[in-house]
Amino acid sequence: MDYIEKLYRFYLTKKQVDKLTIVRNLVVEKQLSLDAIGESLSKSLYQVKILLTEIDDDLAGISTLEDSFFFLEKRTLHLSDDLNQEQSLYIFVNLKKKYFLESPYYKLLIYLLRKRKTRMVDISEELIFSVSYCYKLLSYLKKMFAVQNVPIKISNSSDSIQLTGEESCIRMYHYLVEVMACNVYTEHPIRSSMEWIAKDYETLRTTKVKHAIVFSIIENAILRGNIVPGVDASTLALYHCLKKENDQQLANLFPIRNQSDVEKELVYYYFWRVLFIPETVRESEKKVIGEKFLMLENNDYVDFASQILEQLSKKYALTKQASSVFIYEVVINTWGYIHLYLDNFLSIGEIDYTNDRLVEVEVIIDRVLNNHRGWIEREPLFIRKLSQIVTSYLPIQKEDQINIGISLLNHPEYIPVIKNTLLKIYNEKVIKFNANLADSDILVSDGVLIHNASQKFAFFGNVHNTRDWDNLNAMIQSAILAKYT
Repeated sequence: MDYIEKLYRFYLTKKQVDKLTIVRNLVVEKQLSLDAIGESLSKSLYQVKILLTEIDDDLAGISTLEDSFFFLEKRTLHLSDDLNQEQSLYIFVNLKKKYFLESPYYKLLIYLLRKRKTRMVDISEELIFSVSYCYKLLSYLKKMFAVQNVPIKISNSSDSIQLTGEESCIRMYHYLVEVMACNVYTEHPIRSSMEWIAKDYETLRTTKVKHAIVFSIIENAILRGNIVPGVDASTLALYHCLKKENDQQLANLFPIRNQSDVEKELVYYYFWRVLFIPETVRESEKKVIGEKFLMLENNDYVDFASQILEQLSKKYALTKQASSVFIYEVVINTWGYIHLYLDNFLSIGEIDYTNDRLVEVEVIIDRVLNNHRGWIEREPLFIRKLSQIVTSYLPIQKEDQINIGISLLNHPEYIPVIKNTLLKIYNEKVIKFNANLADSDILVSDGVLIHNASQKFAFFGNVHNTRDWDNLNAMIQSAILAKYT
């Protein structure tokens, strides 16, 4: 099961998770055998059919199809032929949202994240649950926070219930849960100035939604007297590199007048935005900010990033622009990992893929991290996550090129067509055509070729056959991912 589905289990009932898993797998696979569904969910055939009936009922108000989202044929469940990928995803996302909004765990969690301090009788009246059931749900959430190992606690006395913890973590948790549920919380409009924040992203509705969630959470927290903690000198220096000239206009959006608190809120807002709404920062802006970072002296985050860059530069020749963007990404992600408690929302199982380049980078980051011991918690997770980001910026070395050998028996005149077409898709630094088939990583032919086990074989019978092209492209892309990500 995917990591995100494991997260669903914290906030949804078991039956809701089972139904979502069926729909998700059906969207991906297009068809599923009832036996396979039953085995994966530990359900009998009768129980699986009941779940399918309930899913059909749940989708009644979501799907616009005249017929069902799926149909059953010879003990195999099929996705409707009338759906394309985007329509299928739309239905899945809205079904997920429906289940979250109906989940008693999610309802109480969001209520507490908003209110922070309340009374049991108010919870009971607001959520229309009995007091005894509210206590049961409360006990579950306490255990959930403990299992997730997040610095958030629920304490209750005879007259009140309070959610406490690290403010930045509470807000990040709130944001990630809302995004997971695909639900935007706004008790009231986020001020008319909200349009100023998102005016540059009118066509990107998703960006505006993320902005709306961020500001609703920030405003809600401030109005209830919850301010983010102070920041260290290194963080403050980074903030001054990030902030824009119209900073005061942004500051006026916060319902707070203490200038010290305003600055703290702005610091966290900027880092939050660049990490979770990255489309608001252009590559050219990353370059400029990275250059500003490099000018800072005695800055822990910049020194850390610069030391990694220095070690990698011994082997890889990064351009000046790539180096600046590299510094930006390492600094921003390191700061987020430390201050926004991102390690609590990641699993090593989520990013367990590796290759030679990743291992090489991991060793370097671990070596540099030795100079910053005690700085990072859960170091293996941080190293793996940062390595994947860092590796993506490394240029391809000559020895890392993917060698392709082509041998056509029936239509050798088409070999230049294949080569020239592939070179229009892939950079010459990535692929290389090799006349010596024995030295090739991928062999392309319309006949049988004798080759060793490490070489991949792609049958290519006709340059006019799109399936042959799709197969060859998939094989090349797989080789690229295996080597470079």
